[in-house]
Amino acid sequence: MRIIRTTLLALLCCMQVSAQTPETTSKQYGELLQDFVNMRFGMFICYNIMSYGASWGEKNYDISTFNPKNLNTDQWADAAVSAKMKFGLLTTKHHEGFCLWDSEVTDYDVASTPYKKDIVKQYAESFRKKGLKVGLYYSIWDSTHGIDKDKIGPPEMDFIKTQITELLTNYGKIDYLVVDGWFWRMGHHEVPFTEIRELIRKIQPDCLLTDHTHLQAPYQLDIPYFEGPFGAFPDEDNQMASALGHCSFKGNGWFWGPETPNGMLKEGSAEKLVSKLETLESRYCNFMLNCMPNREGLLDPAFISLLSDIGKKWSPNESRIDLPSKKHLIFSAPIVTATASSGKASHIIDATQYKTDFKHWVSDASSIQTLTFDLGRPKNIDIVTLVPNHKSKPAPETALSEGNILECKTYISNDNKEFLLVSTDSWPTNSKYRSIDFKASKARYIKIEILKWNGINAIIAEVEIGNTTHQMN
Repeated sequence: MRIIRTTLLALLCCMQVSAQTPETTSKQYGELLQDFVNMRFGMFICYNIMSYGASWGEKNYDISTFNPKNLNTDQWADAAVSAKMKFGLLTTKHHEGFCLWDSEVTDYDVASTPYKKDIVKQYAESFRKKGLKVGLYYSIWDSTHGIDKDKIGPPEMDFIKTQITELLTNYGKIDYLVVDGWFWRMGHHEVPFTEIRELIRKIQPDCLLTDHTHLQAPYQLDIPYFEGPFGAFPDEDNQMASALGHCSFKGNGWFWGPETPNGMLKEGSAEKLVSKLETLESRYCNFMLNCMPNREGLLDPAFISLLSDIGKKWSPNESRIDLPSKKHLIFSAPIVTATASSGKASHIIDATQYKTDFKHWVSDASSIQTLTFDLGRPKNIDIVTLVPNHKSKPAPETALSEGNILECKTYISNDNKEFLLVSTDSWPTNSKYRSIDFKASKARYIKIEILKWNGINAIIAEVEIGNTTHQMN
């Protein structure tokens, strides 16, 4: 819990990885995604300093009040089993910066409270003991430690990487890592996506990654996320391994509050939750039900009763077919710069977002648009994904399809002068992602010539360029 922010510490943590990394499998990426959707139902355990009265994003909240004298992670695990859940997800650190483990880079952690014990360790052990998979949630945005937009330098990156290393090194196999306060708060460029993803893969190659982008979007991730309270929901024909978070009780945001024990929401009954779970299951989307431990560290009786009731009313649909086999983007190539024939090109490589307020690339009304991306150096690439308009909430099909690309040509180059045509594509008028596949090629520059789109202006939320094999260089 010492306050240390040095490159040396981050280096030391990385050096320790080889000795402490849990065993990994030789599974292919598609198998990991299939294993994830096979879990179907999980417990999103929102428990942190907001459970004790801190406001959302409040810095330096008094942690002396944190003393859950009856904390019992076995109770959480038993409740999950009663609902036929298969995994958990614990908020190890939320936006306020309080850590549920003893972190070497801060005193703002559980070791500095009257409680003192490592809650991440207790949670991981309890859930594994019951045969449940272990997921961890970690917020990069950290108000107490000044990790925020336009404030990221080497010390802040060391801090982030050291904490992620601690979480992925000290608690055995982590099946699922959820990061928040990243894309929507500061973007995947100021805190470089590639650096974080490579660190995760180095320590735990089989750990799947989600970034809470509030509305569903792939943004370089293994598991796209649907923010239930914001109205996001997978389409009927969704074929992406994904997850949706849902609240069934009132609270302090996603965390426990005084009204929680008797504050079930309209959508919170067992019958309605089972109906939602069955729908999500058919769409390859795991349902993560928010369960908020109280200030004693226990789930209130209302949660215990609800989860038991769900378990009696629901069973997994074992007849569901497996995820369709398709190419998966495994490695993403960071885009260094982008240019556009019109509109603000910067929005296309690092879209600005706050909750549901998105700033996309929007073209003028010209008949042809050209976008050019520089990867900094030649990379082995074979796929480009165009993410459509995500501005509406809730998101009707007609709104999301507005501006979506209907026809385009894709070119590659190594000198930004001579370009080779690698793909010509067309799509129907809908709100789906546009996947541009071509033969794996070494290229530094990618040019997309947009020939036709739906509506007056072409609109793209973000462009993702990468590779569907394990070879990026």
